[in-house]
Amino acid sequence: MTRRTSNPFKIEVRQPPAFGAGTEAGSFADDLWTPGRDANGLVNRVSWDLVPVGRWVEVASTRLDALDAVVKAAIPGWADYGSGDWLGVTHAWNGVAIDTALARFWWLCAGGHADSSNNGIYRFDAFKMAYTIEKLPSDTNLWSSAYRAAGTFTHCPESEAAHQAAVDAGTWNSVNDWFYDEVYWDRVPTARHTYGGALYLPDTNELILAVRRLWRFSLGTGLWTHKSVATSATSGAYPGMGEECIAYKLKNENKLMLTSCGSGTPWGGMFDLDTGAWSANEAPWFGWDWSGAADTRDQDRVTLFRVPQKANGSYASPGRYMVYDLDGRTVLASGNVQFAAGLSQADFAADDSYYDGPGMVFAPTLNEYWVLTATVANTLAWFKLDPTTAPWTLSPMTQQGRVPALSNGINVNRRMGYLPTVGAIFFMGSADKNISLYRLF
Repeated sequence: MTRRTSNPFKIEVRQPPAFGAGTEAGSFADDLWTPGRDANGLVNRVSWDLVPVGRWVEVASTRLDALDAVVKAAIPGWADYGSGDWLGVTHAWNGVAIDTALARFWWLCAGGHADSSNNGIYRFDAFKMAYTIEKLPSDTNLWSSAYRAAGTFTHCPESEAAHQAAVDAGTWNSVNDWFYDEVYWDRVPTARHTYGGALYLPDTNELILAVRRLWRFSLGTGLWTHKSVATSATSGAYPGMGEECIAYKLKNENKLMLTSCGSGTPWGGMFDLDTGAWSANEAPWFGWDWSGAADTRDQDRVTLFRVPQKANGSYASPGRYMVYDLDGRTVLASGNVQFAAGLSQADFAADDSYYDGPGMVFAPTLNEYWVLTATVANTLAWFKLDPTTAPWTLSPMTQQGRVPALSNGINVNRRMGYLPTVGAIFFMGSADKNISLYRLF
């Protein structure tokens, strides 16, 4: 059957995805899979059948930075003025928006500060095992020399000047007006650290960027349609909504639940997608206790895990977890982990290192969470979080196959996702590496 969804611009028919029926199988050797595709670019079922269950596999020719030539062909002279180039898109505290039904991921204006000026939108289709450009980045040929050399691309000084002029004139509006987080020359969002603030909304076929401001992007029209500064009476005119943001849409209400802990004190708010109104925070994960938490969603349940921290300061996490039901709006489980197999709190990054880049994904067929986070040695390691014990148990994890890792850095954030229509976990790793997947069935 099909599902019809609508937005203000179009009606979309969401066909259940499927692998191609062609005969080209591609190849598989040493946990490197080269997909075989049909004439429409779909991976053939006979090719997918080559991929083993229960181990990490690298997918050939799936590097994000391969889009560099495509962008430069479309915008001659385009350049990323950040220090990280395409790696800044994937490494600078960024995560992806996920469409679990149609098996798609998006990097959404990812980058930010000095790491990357790249504010394009890039989509990965799992049934094609390929990246494409959803929206080209801004034409950097139009930028001022001052902005190119600004040292931070999240804040555009020309847009901030326009914002201040409107404020001084008494004409500024919190909705669809000037603000510092937009590129002055085309009025689209600047690149920024997205953490857990990028979402896909199937009912309206749009992407949400809930970082700095709240931005809405229509996949039907390819346009940014709304930008809003949170201005509720309880959160003030210019709330944080910066680093360490976590955003989710409620199940039975057309509202977003948003929090952040960076750029000032903790902030949280609710955004009504129908009216555009802001209201007071209702998220149970609000506050410093959840600063830099890993998060993942399984159907209507959101799980947050503030990974353990070695106690070097005064605010070390013992390993705090919470499960929240977006349907019933209730906390289903919470507590502090117990450790297994010789593991202890002292094995993790210290609280005074201010590490805020752990990542987590739920493997439903195994009923366990996989956590990738920094150790006390400042390197990444895998751990299993078992929700069947009371309290939950955290233990070291040995992965099989071509186990994914980042090219550099330790910021994982929301870059792992389980796609039930494919039956696999995907790791959207580094721009200069192929993506990785793990078949669960």
